[in-house]
Amino acid sequence: MTKEVKSVRRHGRRLRNRLWFVCFVILFLSACGGVEVKGPEESSILGPQSKLAKGEQRVLMVAVKFPDEEPSIPLKRTRQRVVTELNQYVRAQSFDLAWMKADFRGWVKLPSPISEYRISPYNFKVDRTRIRKLVEDTMTALEKEVDFSQYQQILIIPGAHTTPGKGYGMICYCANPGMLTGVKGNLGYATLKSKGGKEFRKGVFVGTENASLGMWAHDFFHTLGGLHEKIRLVPCLYDFERQSDTSQLPSLEHHGIYMGPWDIMSEHFVKRDGPPPGISSFTKIRLGWISPEQVLFIRPSETSYAVLSPLSQKGNLPVVKIPLKGGRYYLVENRQPIGFDRILPDSGLLVLKVDPSAPEGYGTVRVIDADKNSPHFSHATFRLDRSNRNIFVDKGANVAIIPLWPEGENQGVLITTLEKSSDALKAALMIQKLMDHYPRARRGEGNRLIEESLACFKRYDFKGCYEMVQKGLKD
Repeated sequence: MTKEVKSVRRHGRRLRNRLWFVCFVILFLSACGGVEVKGPEESSILGPQSKLAKGEQRVLMVAVKFPDEEPSIPLKRTRQRVVTELNQYVRAQSFDLAWMKADFRGWVKLPSPISEYRISPYNFKVDRTRIRKLVEDTMTALEKEVDFSQYQQILIIPGAHTTPGKGYGMICYCANPGMLTGVKGNLGYATLKSKGGKEFRKGVFVGTENASLGMWAHDFFHTLGGLHEKIRLVPCLYDFERQSDTSQLPSLEHHGIYMGPWDIMSEHFVKRDGPPPGISSFTKIRLGWISPEQVLFIRPSETSYAVLSPLSQKGNLPVVKIPLKGGRYYLVENRQPIGFDRILPDSGLLVLKVDPSAPEGYGTVRVIDADKNSPHFSHATFRLDRSNRNIFVDKGANVAIIPLWPEGENQGVLITTLEKSSDALKAALMIQKLMDHYPRARRGEGNRLIEESLACFKRYDFKGCYEMVQKGLKD
């Protein structure tokens, strides 16, 4: 046998051994991850996105009754809210990419008085053993008639009118992944067992009979997102420290300091007893309801013109993403009074600053408030027709964001540099003045001038555009 042949055979054996090793590692990792909920998929543009949040969601919904507490809301009304209205909200926010198939049961009787299940209204004070008791007692009551493996989530609805510290104690929360392992990072899925030994290790959320639609949706979205590197892919966007400030009862206005009402993961409603607002582009992206093809990616120091579709409608381009140093980034979205967003206090371009490294409850997403003098993000959007809200500048990142004129329900936006921003804003304001001068222009000189000025603006010849419009208005 020649040396060449022996060398080839040795090389072949080494390749086979490497292949066997790779296969072994893959099988080992698959086996280790087999008991976990499927992880998110990574997008180089959008980051991690849930694999769980699309398609039919099989949810076991159980209205439970304590032996010493009478429900205050008719079971028929509770069923309507969680089966029909919650599903309508999920369909609207997901652009029909997700929907619920509910199996509603009630009233299911629990064995112990409400005092043995009651929990604190403060996140950091919750007794996990009481949550486990509620879930496992509910499972035990149903174990002879329910195959828990057929469901992706369980919703438990305690039949007790609840306000912070009264009734059941906490109105709504996500137990799995969440309260059962704690809400401060390093989360996991607790294994829940009925007395007969049936197990459930998937999403569980709890909302009392008087919880609002936004509360149920908030905690359902936690279960839909699942986990990524031991943190919730869809985090709470309010302040955890303020929520657990025992010097006062929890209130949305007190702890919703990062986003206010601009996402139900921050605040469940705008007006008490009113419908919930929609969710932000951040939460939609994390849930996989916005794809990379729907996002315009613009780097700092670049100039780009875009027309954004309303975030509440399925459109071709609802979001702009601007990457920053350290993994942070801006999201720019168009919020209009359409669908559930009609309840929002303002409309226009909303700018979000995202820090994925921030722990949940400590400012993962912050609204760039366009008018800090207005209370609680009530004038948070940027608009060309408001002199104090017509530009956002980040000098350190060399980024300027200028809201432009609406095109129907769509909204124009210019992303540019600090150097170009002054001329760009002057040109944009001059074009708006021209449009106001010819509000119904469809033909003739006014329309021609508008078209030519827009074309000039989109070529980023901002000085030339300004001079063109100025001369046209004088003529």
